[in-house]
This record gives sequence, C-alpha cells and structure tokens, in this order.
Amino acid sequence: MPATADDLRGLHELHRRASALRDRLESGPKTLAARLRGLEKRKADLEAAREALKKRKAEVQRQELQVQSQRTRVDDLRVKLNTVKKNDEYKAIMSEIAMINKAISHQEDAILELMQGVETASAELAAQEADVARFASEVEALRSDIETKTDAQRAQLKELEAAIAESEAVVPEDDRERYRRTVRGKGDDAFAAVDPHTRACHGCYQVATIQAISELMNADRLVYCKTCGRILYLIEE
Repeated sequence: MPATADDLRGLHELHRRASALRDRLESGPKTLAARLRGLEKRKADLEAAREALKKRKAEVQRQELQVQSQRTRVDDLRVKLNTVKKNDEYKAIMSEIAMINKAISHQEDAILELMQGVETASAELAAQEADVARFASEVEALRSDIETKTDAQRAQLKELEAAIAESEAVVPEDDRERYRRTVRGKGDDAFAAVDPHTRACHGCYQVATIQAISELMNADRLVYCKTCGRILYLIEE
C-alpha cells in the first residue's frame, strides 16, 4: 500500500517525539555533569578559603607570640634597671625599652588589623559554606530527578521506536534503502511538509516541481525534495 500524506505526517511526528526523548535522555546527564563540575569548583574554592583563613589566624598567633616575647624582654630590662650603677647604662636600657614599646605598639596595630581581616574572612567563609551546601543540595535533587525520569523516558522511547518500525511498513520496498539512509542522515529532520498551492518545501523553502506535487498527490512512491533531500508529504489542509 502506498504511503499517504497522513502516513508520512504521522511517521514524521513519531520521529520528532523520539528525537525529543533522545535529546532529553542525553541532556540530563550532560547537565548533571556540568553541575557536578561546578560543585567541585565551589568545593575547591571553599577549601582554599579555609586554608587562607587558617593562615590568617596562624599569623595573628605568631605576631601575638612576638609581642609576648617583647613584653618579657621589657620586664627583664626593668629588672635589670635595679642593678645598674652607671647613668649611661641606665639611659641605654631605658632607650631600648622605649624602642621595644614602640615596636610593640606598631605590632599591636598590625595584629588588630589582622584580627579584623580574620573576622571578615570568617563571615565570608560561613556564607561560602552555606552556598556550597545549597548548591550541593540542588545537584542531588537534579540527580534524583534525572534518575527518576530516565527509566520512564527509556520506556517511552522504546514504545516510540516500536511504533516507528510498525509505521515504516507503509514505505514501499524499493524506497526503503533511500528512506533509511535519509533518516540516518537527518533524523527527525528527514521529513518536510509541502504546500500544494505554493509548492514550497517547509524544510528548505525552495519551490518543488509540479511533477513532484503530482507524484505526492498520486502517492505512488516516496517523493524527495530535489534541493534539500527531505521526504515530502502534503501539508494538512
């Protein structure tokens, strides 16, 4: 039995639906993979921020120990003042104490600035941790959604492929090789409607010949667009 316009229109629709399902089956894992890469990047950035904060805190502790050591030195020098007998030696010790106290003052200012930086970095780290946790939750939700839908989509695709195979029975035997070659090459874009009045192929928008329109109306065999190679069928009036 020759393939009618309704047959080819239905076959085209089945191919479209199957193609859309294949796209969804492919796009889901690709999207998940991209999100997982994004999550790994966020985790790496978070770990770097944690390490940077540790270094800031370690620097605060290092400088605090230096100040403590300098204060101990000042205390030792003050004890030494009680034992000196020469004025020059006394002045030298007092000058050293003054220099150390000045250095302590500068270092305490630097420590205060470092501590403010630690406080800011700690707040930023907390926000970053919350963002990573939120993103990780979204990725897991996406993974679960994809896994839930995949089985159903595969079952739907199997049904569509069976329906396509059944519908392809209308393709004339001597046309099947070219038909299969065209579908392999173009997928769901292997078909195109054509308006019998304007003779425009809806695939490439070039004008089909009058002979092609006549052959489509007779439906004796498959008709291919001479410009784009798509399988033609008459548009639904």
